[in-house]
Amino acid sequence: MGQAMEFRVWPDLIQQSSGLLHTFLPLLDSGLDSAIHRLTDGEYIPVQVKSSGHLQRGELHLKVWASSLVDDDALIIGGLLTKDGVGPTFLVVDEGTFKRLAGHSVDEGVEVYSMAFPMHPTAATRWRPYLLPREGLAARLLGAEPPPPALEALGNDFGLEPQERHNDWLGFLGETEVVRRLAENPRLDLFRPFPDLEIVEVLSRNNVSRRFLGLQVKTAVPAAHGEAQIHVQKSTFAPFPSTWVVCLAWLADANRFADESLLIPSERLREVAYDDGHSLVLMFRPESPRRGRQDPYRRRLSELGALIGEITAMHGR
Repeated sequence: MGQAMEFRVWPDLIQQSSGLLHTFLPLLDSGLDSAIHRLTDGEYIPVQVKSSGHLQRGELHLKVWASSLVDDDALIIGGLLTKDGVGPTFLVVDEGTFKRLAGHSVDEGVEVYSMAFPMHPTAATRWRPYLLPREGLAARLLGAEPPPPALEALGNDFGLEPQERHNDWLGFLGETEVVRRLAENPRLDLFRPFPDLEIVEVLSRNNVSRRFLGLQVKTAVPAAHGEAQIHVQKSTFAPFPSTWVVCLAWLADANRFADESLLIPSERLREVAYDDGHSLVLMFRPESPRRGRQDPYRRRLSELGALIGEITAMHGR
């Protein structure tokens, strides 16, 4: 029931926001059901979805185990799901407020929070500020400010067919390597986008600081002279403090990645790349003794998990 409700909520958010809200799903269950990427400002919104399949006296009752509430700033999205579909009203409230307003009890030694709300969003209830019609779900997450025109265009037209990205074997190989490296750090929870349509391909969340960092992973094979040409498409490029670019070089003859990679804040990418009209291009020569603008961003691939852990301990979401 829970996962069925989640996959009703995610398409609603994408469709209602015209692509300005992107859904990242966890690769390992860490308590959150999703991280929603808001393209208007680059923020990530941690989300849990709760549902029930029946009403009692016209009210939906939700019971949530205390141990499942992992972040007071995370949003709980609660609603009715039956065989006939999704109910007309949603509860959207942060976990901290939920714990403050909900009933608290112990069930067989386990802490639990419980609450009930009516299916009419204007009914008299203390939950009224957090109730909204289903069609207002995306607006609640987007906030009151209208999206900047450039980002609105980005949300509606990415200039890429999704299938092009999924068919790129080399790119997928690089993304998988980055996921593996980050998974070595137990402080990092990892998410992938659903669907995969934006600059961020791997999302990490520091489960101690609760801060997010999104990575676009670029992989290239060095040419005969040892230099890998890496392209970041301008049509999907949106520099935010929470977005970084990691560049890998695949050594086909050795069947491995180069020991050195690049880890660049997206806001600094234009300083180390050149613009060819369609892309921002990086010329990356792993292990090169020549000094250049890329030097501050050269990192050992083996240290990637530790580096992202350090960055997310410093950078707010």
